[in-house]
Amino acid sequence: MRHAGRLFRQQQQQGVTEPDKEREPLLVKQIEEDDGNVINVVVGQSTLPQTIFNSVNVLIGVGLLALPLALKYSGWVIGLIFFVFAAVSTQYTAKLLAKCLDVDNSLITFADLAYVSFGPKARVATSILFSLELIATCVALVVLFADSLDALIPGLGLTEWKILCGVLLIPLAFMPLRLLSFTSILGIMSCFGIVADGFIKPHTPGSLREPAQTYLFPKNWNTLPISFGLLMSPWGGHSVFPNIYRDMRHPYKYRRGVNVTYAFTAMLDLFMAVVGLLMFGDGVRDAITSNIFLTDGYPKWLSIVIVVCVAIIPLTKIPLNARPIVSTIEILMGLDSRAVSASTSLHGLSGWSRGLLMATIRIVITIVFVVFAILVPEFDRIMSLLGSVACFSICIILPLAFHLKLFGGEISRLERAGNWALIVISTVLAVVSTVFNFFPKEALGIEE
Repeated sequence: MRHAGRLFRQQQQQGVTEPDKEREPLLVKQIEEDDGNVINVVVGQSTLPQTIFNSVNVLIGVGLLALPLALKYSGWVIGLIFFVFAAVSTQYTAKLLAKCLDVDNSLITFADLAYVSFGPKARVATSILFSLELIATCVALVVLFADSLDALIPGLGLTEWKILCGVLLIPLAFMPLRLLSFTSILGIMSCFGIVADGFIKPHTPGSLREPAQTYLFPKNWNTLPISFGLLMSPWGGHSVFPNIYRDMRHPYKYRRGVNVTYAFTAMLDLFMAVVGLLMFGDGVRDAITSNIFLTDGYPKWLSIVIVVCVAIIPLTKIPLNARPIVSTIEILMGLDSRAVSASTSLHGLSGWSRGLLMATIRIVITIVFVVFAILVPEFDRIMSLLGSVACFSICIILPLAFHLKLFGGEISRLERAGNWALIVISTVLAVVSTVFNFFPKEALGIEE
């Protein structure tokens, strides 16, 4: 705990000396503990409604566009059972994070919990896992942008649309974060646009008035493991929940906020999954929006509204997701003014040279996203890997591991056994889903 407090004080001193102009500064006050030790603690600013809004904004992402395909791969029975499992288990672990943070007031981030639970190596490993999650998310967003616009405006080609996406992203990479933060409303608008299309069209495919044929159990059982990753992908918000908790004006309301957030998010996700599968059945594509663009019989203006919303989401989400990666690289290279290391030769550079290098890093990272999107062009495969590798680990396995490490001797035997059972089940599902994602679709009998 003393190490965690020392680490927090170092971070605050660096932030006070050279604040990050792109973020709202945290309010910090000093308190004296019983042993006379003075530490800095964060003073929360967000009300309960603001916390719920921020949490929903984190959870509502492009993962919901792949949920109809996930339900097709799993069938109604297994898919809905696993959907409930994913929602309930991640809601439980979101509350555990707050319990673990209450161990010490100096803990702020998910990585801090890894540090106090398992040491500095766990902090590094968690940071690497976060970076991989962010990279995969950005690549999926580039693929979504290209797939959506290519379906609406055919002729240019997927690769060309991805390159165009990269060109548009370069100036956006330099915009303040506050101008990019409120994009979940666009995803919600897309969902309601899709539902409106379903009621307008009288006949299948793509109609809610004449639903497509669906199946209680998987038509192809080889696709079931892939569905686990897809169904987990919308729940990847745990890396941000500790920060949201620390920024609450009344932390004791956090659990109520989690309940409201998950109730709303689960209803929206389930609504999207059920509506999408009923509309297109076996013909559902990796992103439900692609079906809308490729199916005749919908109002042209409504399809344009949907594609505009879907196109804006990647253009705003990618710079947001890329910023932690950019900051990490800048600190490692000694370019960030808050970097602790004074040994690097880059500190001798002029301000102009330092700025040029920082700009180059942002441009190169954007190019890397586009290259990966060209090399891995399947939106559903990326989202399934994101769910199976990152979401299972960050949203279920690691929070449970922190809880067992910090409270293993205090909790009941039943709760301890339940935590271990969740870890084992999640690990098995994550490994199986990850392995199946590396099989070619032809080998699994999946039709393009």
